[in-house]
Amino acid sequence: NDLQSLSWIILISSIKAKSKFLRIILLIFLLVWSTGIISPCLNLKSLNSIYPFQKMLYSNICHQDVHKSFICHNIPFLVCTRCTGIYFGALISAVVILILNIKLKFKTKFLYLLSIPMLFDVLFYSIGIYPYNKFIAASTGILFGSSIFLYILSALEYLLFDKQKNNNDI
Repeated sequence: NDLQSLSWIILISSIKAKSKFLRIILLIFLLVWSTGIISPCLNLKSLNSIYPFQKMLYSNICHQDVHKSFICHNIPFLVCTRCTGIYFGALISAVVILILNIKLKFKTKFLYLLSIPMLFDVLFYSIGIYPYNKFIAASTGILFGSSIFLYILSALEYLLFDKQKNNNDI
């Protein structure tokens, strides 16, 4: 019985370490990706030569409409304000969740609920209720980005670690 308890403790500590490692990897990825988005603000001459490549890379995930993008040093960000908000919302969530080190169980209904402000913003802009507003787009993007990150992290941790723990219970 003591051996079984010890193996259970080792398994749990191993899962926590793997979970923390996953969170750190996701944080590093988001930090690199988000730094690329704001690279025009870094004002580094070396980045000017790779700007066209970066623009092409980020064009796969965003329409890159200059009028809907933040501008820094007369150069538009590599994604629109809404996408900037989405990625920075995910980055903020990644930092907070790593610091707090809490176990997540993020349900789909919360993802849907937290997506509603962005949905309404896109809808209201599209039907002409109000003009495009960078602040609203970035804010709703941050809310959506943070919720989508928590949902994805919760799903990954369940698939990678909780199933492993449950399989060892059998």
